[in-house]
Amino acid sequence: MRSTLVATVVEDGAVLLDLETKYFYALNETGWAIVQLFENAGASVDVILECCRSWGARPEDDAAIHAFLQDMHGYGLLEDCRPAECAPHVELKSAWTPPAVTRQREPLQTIVTSAFDPSVPLAE
Repeated sequence: MRSTLVATVVEDGAVLLDLETKYFYALNETGWAIVQLFENAGASVDVILECCRSWGARPEDDAAIHAFLQDMHGYGLLEDCRPAECAPHVELKSAWTPPAVTRQREPLQTIVTSAFDPSVPLAE
């Protein structure tokens, strides 16, 4: 995960704020678990698939896992780093669901341009 991202863990995953682009990204629990595999030392696709299988993924889930990784790279949320030989231990607390990331439609600065301007509606 990039150093310019701030993560807030929520009950069913996490919310990432990109401090550079001001976009928020919602990750489901499986997506957040996969991101944690990258946090310390990186992880190869093979290691990620192996971890997902240990969490209950089936071979037919591979397309969703690859799509998730492609989305994360496409949004610029993951840094390229040397993959670790073995992934850090990450638990999935609930049943397996395919990983998902959702980016908010607009960056934060277009939602709130000035916290001191009462004519600008604040995001709720």
